[in-house]
Amino acid sequence: MIKKYCSYSTLVIIIVFILLSSTFIITINYKNFNHLKRNITQIKLKDVKNGDLILRCGRSTESYAIHLADSNAEFTHIGIIKIENNIPYVIHAVPHKNNFIKKEHLNEFLNPKKASKVAIYRTNFNSTILKNVVMQANTFFEKKYIFDNEYNLQTNTKLYCTELILKSFQNAGIHLNVQTKKIKYVIGNHAIIFPSEFTKKPHFKRVI
Repeated sequence: MIKKYCSYSTLVIIIVFILLSSTFIITINYKNFNHLKRNITQIKLKDVKNGDLILRCGRSTESYAIHLADSNAEFTHIGIIKIENNIPYVIHAVPHKNNFIKKEHLNEFLNPKKASKVAIYRTNFNSTILKNVVMQANTFFEKKYIFDNEYNLQTNTKLYCTELILKSFQNAGIHLNVQTKKIKYVIGNHAIIFPSEFTKKPHFKRVI
């Protein structure tokens, strides 16, 4: 009986130790991820065009979750550039206070508190098509669509970052055929599109 009790106690200690070790490792890795040195090229108006895709590696816990699920990718978030009165804005879907789709100045999107690295991808579609794509994205912003915490591609008034890009193109008549990946942890059991999928398509070329 004593032997059985000792074996059981040893097993419990081992399990607790593994859980604590895993938690410690994840915490340390997240801290390292969150404190990546800033590596952002100064981007100016002349560097971007209407309809460019902008990707960043974020510093939030949500970004870290995406990093864990898509660890071979450089970036964890994506938005689309809108040039308005010669001012570059980024339209994107991200969790925040009121969860509405955001349209913010490019410099704010690149704030080093939010990003450690960034890239610009340009499409080979003509300016007329891209104007329509951007207009679709702006409509999501104007209609106050909200961030989709369930990461569900079947809902149209709730969008997550890559879904906003995909549906902006779709609503403009362009079907990008990006691949989804099934995720069964952290963010639910849904088919998710990761930002890296857009970098793999022949329609997009990295310019920064």
